[in-house]
Amino acid sequence: MLKFRSTPEDGAPPEKGTQMEQVPGQPKLKFGPFIVDLVAGEILKNGLRIRLQEKPLRVLVMLAERPGQLVTREELNKRLWPDDTFVDFETGLNTAVSKLRDALSDRGQKQRYIETIPRRGYRFLGDVKVEEVGGVASQPEAVSTSESGSVAIEVTDAVAVEEPESVVDAALNLPTVAARPRFAAIRPYIILFVAAGLAFTSWLLWTRFRRSNPALATRTMLAVLPFENLTGDSTQDYISDGFTEEIITELGQMSPNELGIIARTSSMVYKGQQKSISKIASELHVKYVLEGSVRQTDTGFRVTAQLIRADDQTHLWAQDYDRPMGRLVQIQGEVAQAVAREIRVKLTPQTESSFARVREVDPGAYRPFLQGRYDLAKRSGDGLTKAVVSFQDSIAKDPNYAPAYAGLADAYNLLIYYGYPPGREGVPLARGAAEKAIQLDPELARGHASLAYVYYMWDWKWQAADQEFKKALELDPNYSTAHHWYAQFLASRGRSVEALAEIDEATALDPQSLIVWTARAYLLYFAGEYRESETACRRVFSRDPNFLVAHAVRGLALEGEHDEANAILEFQRAIELSHARPAPYLDYLGHAYAMAGRTTEAAAILSELDRKARTGEAGPAFQAATLLGLRKKDQAFTALEQGLADGDAAGLIWLRVDPRFAALRADPRFAQLVARVGVQ
Repeated sequence: MLKFRSTPEDGAPPEKGTQMEQVPGQPKLKFGPFIVDLVAGEILKNGLRIRLQEKPLRVLVMLAERPGQLVTREELNKRLWPDDTFVDFETGLNTAVSKLRDALSDRGQKQRYIETIPRRGYRFLGDVKVEEVGGVASQPEAVSTSESGSVAIEVTDAVAVEEPESVVDAALNLPTVAARPRFAAIRPYIILFVAAGLAFTSWLLWTRFRRSNPALATRTMLAVLPFENLTGDSTQDYISDGFTEEIITELGQMSPNELGIIARTSSMVYKGQQKSISKIASELHVKYVLEGSVRQTDTGFRVTAQLIRADDQTHLWAQDYDRPMGRLVQIQGEVAQAVAREIRVKLTPQTESSFARVREVDPGAYRPFLQGRYDLAKRSGDGLTKAVVSFQDSIAKDPNYAPAYAGLADAYNLLIYYGYPPGREGVPLARGAAEKAIQLDPELARGHASLAYVYYMWDWKWQAADQEFKKALELDPNYSTAHHWYAQFLASRGRSVEALAEIDEATALDPQSLIVWTARAYLLYFAGEYRESETACRRVFSRDPNFLVAHAVRGLALEGEHDEANAILEFQRAIELSHARPAPYLDYLGHAYAMAGRTTEAAAILSELDRKARTGEAGPAFQAATLLGLRKKDQAFTALEQGLADGDAAGLIWLRVDPRFAALRADPRFAQLVARVGVQ
């Protein structure tokens, strides 16, 4: 019978090079000294296990099903990424083939198994056999991958099938089949079984690690396109853009079990574009689109909104609203309720009550609030500084407006993170603003996410941060920023599977976001997936070649691949674009200089970082990686200890997962330090 071997209880993949227990009855490809376990996604070489990721495995199977024949790059790309229109196909395929060559030790001038046909594709050179269910090897009749990624295999010789013994056997209810001369009679069951085994394995991994989050369920997806500014004054863009963001927020909290809302960052990509609704819907993978406009009137503003079904571009609903500035906030709820009626979304009691609680906002407070959200989205030092001023102005005019406090907390958090003034002095300001937002409105998801960020990044209150992130996502599962920040939190704790699940959700909700894709690249770097990290950065550069954070992360990925020369160029570019010489990026550069043997430049960076530490501009922990690169291990520990004493969380929270600190991990002092930071 085909025996299904479940994954370990903790979900951890087996170490490369460890002995593998062979479970009899699993279909396996055989060539040379290799056995490929299709269900487990592993290669065995003389009994030693080599873990293989899904894409390289699928390349191997696609080549092995046609030994000796050319498989073109176009065929491979189409089968590997059938639905993704925004993948760097060439880089992705090159990465998959490279990983496969590493697994097969098939490098050098003469390839033994995978022959490259320049500019055309690849050919499998090995003599492929299939280890049958009963353990006998035969030539494959067909080995294929489905479009969804499942692997199907057909074999042709005699074998007996026993009573089902595994969970999957029972689920499939496979009958007992007596031994017979040919295998064709049970071939359909084998195909179904292997496909189901792979699907079941994926399901186990997903359900084992995901949180109970309604946002992960299947939902109707909707995008809110940027409301058009028809005031005739481009300086009023912040009103239409800010109103768009607030509509997105309102809809996101409406019925998260049923409705998924694309985040502001991705929607704003289409501002001023002339793309058709069907094209936008296709790119964002949504069923409905809400669009509208804002124009000024004698008494305030007129907002026009209309809901469109994407597949046939039918206009389902349209409405005009005339309101003074302070009552624009009420339109958000009215639009949300109208959308719910049209697409038959059931409102939760919590949502119904929130609509009833909506109050009029002082017009003098709402205008600077919208300006603050507009500037916050820029993520630049100047934009964040302006956002602080705008949110403070909003609060001064309406001290009980909770969203303004949440915005202020976010602005301070980002200023601190990117190394802009007020630096560490901004921590209590961020904390106070987040706490005030929650005090005024306990149901405000943004407030809980902002406080979670403070707890995680600056206060090292890990349990409290976890609880606040979960609360934010419970209140608004469509809040992509909370998914993004929670993913980073989980990664710092070494919970990489959960972290990648969260960043997947953030990406689904905000597929055009540069910062979300950069965060994905950062998490892949921590996971040691350097080429995948670099590919994610390249995707960002295809949209914005000057996105500074992606340059820094790509530098880390390149250094992970021992390409220090190009890593240095990336770090230099990130620092140039920052206009601030942030300490984290300087430490990246100093470490790369040291690893490249450019010790004079590394020492100069170290001196600059030391000056920043003495003047309070940056924590001493940001010198540790450069010191370690210069082989000053004891001094690196001293810098980390000093950072711990100073409460320098930002320089220490990645200790457990940052590959640059791998050389410290065997030292007993490292385990003690990590335990004191609390990220163990």
